Amino acid sequence: MSEHNLNNTEMRQMARVADLGNLSRAATNEELEAALTDDVTEGLECPLEERRQRMESHITSNYRQLRSQLPGCNGKCTSFGCTDIVVLRCWRGSKDNIL
Repeated sequence: MSEHNLNNTEMRQMARVADLGNLSRAATNEELEAALTDDVTEGLECPLEERRQRMESHITSNYRQLRSQLPGCNGKCTSFGCTDIVVLRCWRGSKDNIL
């Protein structure tokens, strides 16, 4: 990226466009370049994935009892695409039964 001779302000703007947030004005061009080119999510598993799997197993095993308590839920936590906040709310409400 440095071969394009971008200044600090331009690189911070690129970071904002790339949804990296508003990076510090004190960041060096090298730090900004690293933030723009590194893919830190590659190879990382979502920390909620284990909870999704456990919830799906519990819901599948107890679907007849739970279906009225989980309107709109098909019990496919890992494949349905529930957002993290939905997983956290569901987990909080039923973790004692799942554990």
